[in-house]
Amino acid sequence: MRNDYEIKLNGTYIGLALFLIIYQILGSVYLYSPLLYGIFFCYMFFLLEESERTLNELDFRWYFSLFFLFFTDATYDFFVFSSWVAFCIFYYVFADWIKTNLKTGAILAVIFVFCAYILIFVVDRAFSYMSNEEAKTLNISYIISILIECLFAYILFRGKIQ
Repeated sequence: MRNDYEIKLNGTYIGLALFLIIYQILGSVYLYSPLLYGIFFCYMFFLLEESERTLNELDFRWYFSLFFLFFTDATYDFFVFSSWVAFCIFYYVFADWIKTNLKTGAILAVIFVFCAYILIFVVDRAFSYMSNEEAKTLNISYIISILIECLFAYILFRGKIQ
């Protein structure tokens, strides 16, 4: 039987999940806001590192993160699963190399955010090319969004990703 702390913790995650889904819907309909791809890449990297360190299985947080990436792809008209492909490339090719070779410490999350967006745009552009569709371009609003997200990533993951 679960204790009350675990139930409250899961309720917190569910509340946060609902907030993030509403945030994405409102952001795509009414105003332009950060897409949070980079934040979720950092968070998923953190969850995988934590899982390897503690040998625990991935839980609701991991699966919600995958759902959120999928939802963001669909909401902002990226190719579906392009963020999943980009995360796999990020995690298995770039993340460990960046972490061990750049020795940036506190700004590692910021570098991860930039890497996440570069990979998502490259993967989305590749999918666009394969399906003969027009690719997205990086405009000033995307760049401002990425810079805001870098600030959030720095604040949220300052001591967690090293």
